[in-house]
Amino acid sequence: MVCKSFSLCGGCSLKQDDYAAQIEIKKGKVVKLLAPFYSGEINITPSPQTEYFRNKIELSFCRQVVWSEPFAKKKKFIRDKSKPLEFENTFGFRMKGRWDRSVNISGCLLYEPNLSAFAAAVRKWALDLQVPFYDQRTHSGVLRGLMLRRGVNTGEGMAVLITAAPFDATSFIPLVEQFYPSYSILTAVNAGMSDAAGICNIQLLKGRGIMREKIFESGREIIFEISPQSFFQTNTKAANLLYQKVANRVAELNPAVMYDLYGGAGSFSLCCAPYVGKSICVESVASAVNNGIKNAALNKAENVSFFNSTTEDFLTKQRLGNKNSLIVLDPPRSGVHPKACQTILNSGVKTILYISCNPATLAENLKTLSAKYEVVHAECFDFFPHSEHIETLTELKLK
Repeated sequence: MVCKSFSLCGGCSLKQDDYAAQIEIKKGKVVKLLAPFYSGEINITPSPQTEYFRNKIELSFCRQVVWSEPFAKKKKFIRDKSKPLEFENTFGFRMKGRWDRSVNISGCLLYEPNLSAFAAAVRKWALDLQVPFYDQRTHSGVLRGLMLRRGVNTGEGMAVLITAAPFDATSFIPLVEQFYPSYSILTAVNAGMSDAAGICNIQLLKGRGIMREKIFESGREIIFEISPQSFFQTNTKAANLLYQKVANRVAELNPAVMYDLYGGAGSFSLCCAPYVGKSICVESVASAVNNGIKNAALNKAENVSFFNSTTEDFLTKQRLGNKNSLIVLDPPRSGVHPKACQTILNSGVKTILYISCNPATLAENLKTLSAKYEVVHAECFDFFPHSEHIETLTELKLK
């Protein structure tokens, strides 16, 4: 099925190619980037689902100038100055190549089947209330975005309405309930200039304010409690395959200590807990750490501890033990901080499992780490069908 908005919407970039072709495109990029460090075969595990596979999306409200025709990223929009500017209010994913425009959702295949109808209802609700949509160019308006998260294996979820200032969203509750009756409903404020500024002032309107998801590992059921700001892989079923792969390898290594760096809410620590003496999970987002502590208690993982710190600060203060220890790295798209990378290089830890969502920054980090480590295995997991993104797992051994 082809999305009606593919040519404009930034939600997908490879939808025009069949899925087998997408896999080959991604594999080619990873092979090229890792070629200086690894010459072995790199296999890709496909996503179990190629439609309705995402468990989290973020949509944007935009007040934007009406364009008479779509414009490419590098093509300049020339307005007729003899006529006043005409504006429109849109709600959906960002337009391809644009930080200031969004595209109304129509027939989206990323989240779940009700999304398009829900998005249309949200846009109508906002227009009927005459609440100003946010204008990224003038930094004015009230409604900025909406985050949706769902537990694929639990049926739980949350809707977080993001505004530029505190806003009475009582009338938003029945709208969400109509489409997603099991969801918690929250509001949050982003008063920054950029969407990347983060949210604060989170207010609960309905529900528990958190959701739960389950991962299955070797017959075990692992429960994760997730807050609005917690990191969790966006493709649950594909992530489950990666978690199982990592857990299997950790079980073979059976380390006394596992350092789970950039650990989020403890996904790898909890999956690997039965196979390590102890796991030390380091995460900079406080709410994720709080979730992780609860997750460890929920799963009776008494050998998992959490540190609320950036990885580079933790490594400055905590000397890594190198006897029968293992490092698991799962950094953001920006990769491992250079300072942390240098410390890891000199740690003497024999094995590193590096999970990367950006093969370009993985390759950049390997330029440093390859001074003392060699890549002995690499494989990919497709968490992001119809996009250029790919998850890469590499194993590094001390030379």
